[in-house]
Amino acid sequence: MRVPFCPIPVKKAQKMLGSTFYGIAEPLLKLSPSLDIDLEQAGFDMNGRDYLSIALFSSIFMFIIMFSIFAVITIHFVDPSKVLMMSTLIGMVFFFITFLYIKKYPKLLLKKRMANIERNMIYALRHMYVQVTSGVSLFEAIASVSQGDYGEISNEFKSALKMINTGIPIEKALEEMTVRNPSLYFRRSMWQISNGVKSGSDIGFILKNIIEYISTEQKIVIRRYGSQLNPLTVAYMMVAVIIPSLGVTFLMVLSSFAKIPVTEKMFWAILAFVAIFQFMFLGILKSKRPNLI
Repeated sequence: MRVPFCPIPVKKAQKMLGSTFYGIAEPLLKLSPSLDIDLEQAGFDMNGRDYLSIALFSSIFMFIIMFSIFAVITIHFVDPSKVLMMSTLIGMVFFFITFLYIKKYPKLLLKKRMANIERNMIYALRHMYVQVTSGVSLFEAIASVSQGDYGEISNEFKSALKMINTGIPIEKALEEMTVRNPSLYFRRSMWQISNGVKSGSDIGFILKNIIEYISTEQKIVIRRYGSQLNPLTVAYMMVAVIIPSLGVTFLMVLSSFAKIPVTEKMFWAILAFVAIFQFMFLGILKSKRPNLI
């Protein structure tokens, strides 16, 4: 468990800060009512008030660091009367950027964790289905998945296995696992398995239905993703291929008629524009990619 930009370990920060920033963190927590749930699902062993207190402490630390660095660098080049104002402005910018990033950090972890879970879920469920239908108990199937290479799902099943080994019934352990999990598909699947255990239903039949449902969802999101790629592909062809090619041709023609000089810097600018656009385009494609594929 770590908090970005926090200069000391999180546990030490909690003890050192105490209630120093609670007066500011309390009203800020009201603006983010889901922060406690986000922290629990992201694996943070603290409440929202403590997290915002550490965020404020880290932001103040970044303000001091950036204020000092900028003041030392500019003291010899800028009027001393303006150094304080400029350094304070730079420090405040980094203060707000740091605080907003730390505040959003649990959601970023949740998205990453949810993508890992949903990408591996159908393979883990098939693993369980093969185990259960071959005569293995549900407990042994859970243990087998926990030892497999299924990323966050294996970690979730390991925690469920620990609870079961301490005497908690399987259905209760599965319910506890769903509470702290951010994936809707995973929660639905575990709830169905838990209800099946309570009612004494055939777990193999339940797993088969869940796998068929997720497979259908995969096909739907793949078709939806494909329909989103079509306009993106057209935009990529226009901006990254057609416009630069025609732009270079237009510049060459214009230079011959209007006597406008075409310099090497223009070609480097076009190349830089295309490179930046392609980098941004890859980021858009990555953000549009569904978690189930």
